[in-house]
Amino acid sequence: MKYENVWDAVDKLAKKHGLSPSGLAKLAGLDATTFNKSKRIRPDGKKRWPSLDSINRLLEIFNITFEQFYALSAGNEDKECGSIPFIKLSELNSQIDPNLLKLSTQNWSKVLFPDFKEALYAVEVDNEAYLPLYRYGTLIVVSENSDIRKGDRVVVFLKNGDILLREFTRRTPSKLIVTDINSAQNEENIAIADINLINRIVWVSQ
Repeated sequence: MKYENVWDAVDKLAKKHGLSPSGLAKLAGLDATTFNKSKRIRPDGKKRWPSLDSINRLLEIFNITFEQFYALSAGNEDKECGSIPFIKLSELNSQIDPNLLKLSTQNWSKVLFPDFKEALYAVEVDNEAYLPLYRYGTLIVVSENSDIRKGDRVVVFLKNGDILLREFTRRTPSKLIVTDINSAQNEENIAIADINLINRIVWVSQ
């Protein structure tokens, strides 16, 4: 799933019903600026995704599925959607294959997601450790193969079984430097020797 595709689908849904992005938001009972172009970039220059709550409002109002909504960006409302493995965050630490140093997702549940051809999986946050950014019930979609760059949010799997959600800063030969996802001021150094796996977060349901 790409940032540009999601916003393109919002714009095309509005146009399809003869509405502006503001009109679309009002019809869905949202703040009029929710879908404005000015809201698509955060003050720090990073991309801002529409929240799952706002997208769900659109799905309810127009009685369409998420797959149909997302397919609007490709100009094909009949585009099929596949599924990706799904697990709760509290269960994730037991899913590493110790021999291959990769996740064993074969027996996980599934959730629908458009870009199912990539090595993606979904994790539901089922604690309050990452408030206020990630609330209880927030769904994050993670890529096993994506390159990781400065500013990306990542899932860090430690050898002691801990799972950390952090923002990537940089990597040295011996350390991974990350920050708290709620505060870039809180920098943390993690020894590379203590890490099993690092995956990039590519979508969040907020």
